[in-house]
Amino acid sequence: AYVTQDDHLLGTLTVRETISYSARFRLPDKMPLSERQALVESTIIEMGLQDCADTPIGNWHLRGVSGGEKRRVSIALEILMRPRLLFLDEPTSGLD
Repeated sequence: AYVTQDDHLLGTLTVRETISYSARFRLPDKMPLSERQALVESTIIEMGLQDCADTPIGNWHLRGVSGGEKRRVSIALEILMRPRLLFLDEPTSGLD
């Protein structure tokens, strides 16, 4: 898996909605909804995003999570797939 330097996230979705949206399209269709939701929740906890899980990502017009939290959401989207390798382009840029 590869996490780019720039975060490309939908600003109007919450952290939980963003990860759930990714799970819906990237995980196998045959995976039960309850299992998919459990994986989303465990990924949120792994990345330390539980305090901001229901906060919008944010954009130029909508205040949202911090830069470091956005970075962790981008990483969470890739960790969700449980890759063998994870490549990060400048992983510490934009951290709090």
